[in-house]
Amino acid sequence: MNLRRLVLVVAVIVAFQMLSTMPGLAAAKTKIDLVNDCATSDPESACDNTGTAAGFAKFEQDATGGLTIDVMLRGARPATTYRIFLTCGPTIAQSCGFLEIGTVTTNAAGVAHSGDIVVPVATLQATPFGSGQRADEITIVREIGDRSAGAFDQVTPFTYAVP
Repeated sequence: MNLRRLVLVVAVIVAFQMLSTMPGLAAAKTKIDLVNDCATSDPESACDNTGTAAGFAKFEQDATGGLTIDVMLRGARPATTYRIFLTCGPTIAQSCGFLEIGTVTTNAAGVAHSGDIVVPVATLQATPFGSGQRADEITIVREIGDRSAGAFDQVTPFTYAVP
C-alpha cells in the first residue's frame, strides 16, 4: 500500500469518527409527549412540564441544521385554533423568548395535527435562540398569555445543535 492511499484511508476514518460523535443532532423523528400544563384551571402552576397527557411533538434536524416539527394535539378544546411556538429554553418558566412557527385547529373531538413545520437554520441562529447546543420546547396556546383553552408543552425539552 502506498503512502498516499494510507493517508487517505486514515483521513476518511478520522472524518467518519468525528461525524459520528457530533453532539446534538436530532435523530430522525424524535417523539416527545405533550402535556396540558399551565392551564387556567391551575393559575398558580409553575409551568414545569407536568400535567395531563395531550399528544406529542416529533422533530428532526436536517443536514443544514434546520428543524422539521410535527405536532399532534389531543384533549384540547374542540373547534379552537392554537398557536404553536418554539420556546427558547427547557420550560415556559425558564424561557428566554419564543417564536411562532405555526397554528393548528382542533376538530370536534379536540384533536389537531400540524403536519410538518419547517424552521430554517437561519431562524435558529437568530435571537433569542443562537448557535450551539440547545434545549428548547414546543408551547401551544390560543393566544400569548391566554391559558383559558389550555397551555400545552413537552414533558422534556428536545436537545439539538445549531451550527
